[in-house]
Amino acid sequence: MEIRLEELIRLVTAEVVKELKKQGVTVIGEVGEQESGAQNASLRTKSETPDMSKYVTPVLTEKHITRLHELTGELIIPKNTIITPRARELVKEKRLSIRFTDAS
Repeated sequence: MEIRLEELIRLVTAEVVKELKKQGVTVIGEVGEQESGAQNASLRTKSETPDMSKYVTPVLTEKHITRLHELTGELIIPKNTIITPRARELVKEKRLSIRFTDAS
């Protein structure tokens, strides 16, 4: 059996939080709360390059953002990529950074 490290961390963390709640401890910044993305931003070290090969002019959409791994903190996209308004909102909400590269 194999399990991804991120999944293992999520499962262990959920169990620890559940046990602490049983003991009456208030846990601030639980995963799932809106602020947790900001509080855990330093844990997001993953960079991703969304597949935009189907576009003549690259377009970053909401769908690209919603499919990102939870540890993604940076997007690497071609220079001159069009970012849709909803994608721009999600980038801000998730506090992602964008790095533009020369298209190859």
